[in-house]
Amino acid sequence: MKAVWRRHPITVKDVQVAIHHARPLAYTTVMTVMYRLYLKGFLQRTLKAKAYYYEPAVEFSDVRDAAVSGVIDHFFRGSRDEFLEFLGNDHAPEAEIRSPAALDETLL
Repeated sequence: MKAVWRRHPITVKDVQVAIHHARPLAYTTVMTVMYRLYLKGFLQRTLKAKAYYYEPAVEFSDVRDAAVSGVIDHFFRGSRDEFLEFLGNDHAPEAEIRSPAALDETLL
């Protein structure tokens, strides 16, 4: 998903090349994962000249927010304060904590 969020529309081959340094996966493996993400509604695709071009169907911030909420709900009984205490950021300014844009670069 990171490769698709960074550059879209994008083909399976382009994703394979983009992630190769971190995860040297076969073309068919990347194609299967992208197809499954498409079926689950995370990706949209368009057929152009015998190749599918993929685009994100969900925004990075939506996926990030859902993941963080899941961690807080499952491990901290839904308490944002307990989560921040765990991270050691209980003295961080509220504006920095609530700014999704401030976390985007770190998480991507």
